[in-house]
Amino acid sequence: MADETEQQLREKIASQMASIANLAPLRSIVDETGLSSPETKAWAQLIKELSDNEEQLELLLESKRVAAVVRLQDELRPPLDSEDCPICLETIKHVNATKIRRFYCCGGFTCKQCCDEHEAKYSAEGFDEMYRGKCPLCRAKIPREGDSKEIGTKLLKHANKGRAWAQMKLGSWYSTGTNGFALDRQKGLQLLEQAADQRYPDALFMMALAYSGEILERDESKYMYYLKEAADLGQQGAQKELATAYNRQNNEEEKTIHYATLAASQNMSAACGMLGHLFMRAECGLTESLILAKHYSEKYFEDAVEGDPCTPVSAFNLSLALFHLSFKRYEGILEIPGHSPIPKSLFWARRALEGDLPVETNDSVIKFISMVENEAKSHCTNCRKEAGCSSFKRCVRCLGAWYCGKECQVQHWKAGHKLDCIKRK
Repeated sequence: MADETEQQLREKIASQMASIANLAPLRSIVDETGLSSPETKAWAQLIKELSDNEEQLELLLESKRVAAVVRLQDELRPPLDSEDCPICLETIKHVNATKIRRFYCCGGFTCKQCCDEHEAKYSAEGFDEMYRGKCPLCRAKIPREGDSKEIGTKLLKHANKGRAWAQMKLGSWYSTGTNGFALDRQKGLQLLEQAADQRYPDALFMMALAYSGEILERDESKYMYYLKEAADLGQQGAQKELATAYNRQNNEEEKTIHYATLAASQNMSAACGMLGHLFMRAECGLTESLILAKHYSEKYFEDAVEGDPCTPVSAFNLSLALFHLSFKRYEGILEIPGHSPIPKSLFWARRALEGDLPVETNDSVIKFISMVENEAKSHCTNCRKEAGCSSFKRCVRCLGAWYCGKECQVQHWKAGHKLDCIKRK
């Protein structure tokens, strides 16, 4: 099916390119009729349709690459911890804290989707009072969030029975002195080691972090050992951390891409951001791709957990990808209403400045914003009137378009700016 779709896209792209090749250049149409004319908009729409198909094709090819990486990993290290969700019966390929919701009462679990549905029913009016606040598996009362005493008591019972997930959870709490447990790193590490000895992925990852210097003195060999074990068992945090570790080493480009791809295939935001960066700069043997840089940078923000700090590099990569894709597609004409990348590109560049960037990168972001703004505000975005000594007012919603007056702003909004505009935070 994928091969058939690929062939259809290639044929469609070839046909569209042939049609566009017979038309007058976009620049000449804009010069003759203006940016907002029906002729310019019709030309721009053809380019957009072609670009959409090119993007679909590249994403399809990337999905094949990702599938091949996942398939290779499964052949090298077949999943050992796959289990079915007891409610929906869907197979959870790698059982770890990011894929399931564990219930401290019985020690059972459900997939995250079933848990979310259960909590939605809990919140909904008319939920059967008989089951409100109860475990969907054993029907026992679920300990209240924040009730560290009751949760701790139940965890201790499970840990004493040798259950790795409970040992890992208690070990992390003792190691950090949280959730009502006094700081006891020795006891915490002992529990983590017990869970790691049972090949529990989350515990293996935590042992790696302990030997990274967070808790214990850094031990590179133990750090890499535990990290690789956790990564090969499907722990996406470990996969991303391992990709980063390999990226710091020489001649490990293939392993860097392999583990970053595995983590990204599980929708880990940081891994998506990493792949976006590598595609943007054609690093680790990857071919430069603005489409994939944009795709993975967008996925970073889609998959990021609410409350997590923004990675400014991903924001800047997205800004650059949006800008340069449009520059290339529209022959350097960036202000066609409804097709302008300027508002969104500036939005993400400004977002990048909110984070902690290296000095050199921070300077690059400032220069990029200044370059785009200076060019855009030198004339009215709608009628092209030169600013001269007077300063124009700009769109207060996106801060990415400048106007000589209210009339031009209204005209430009109706002409297509409403599609380009993005509300700043």
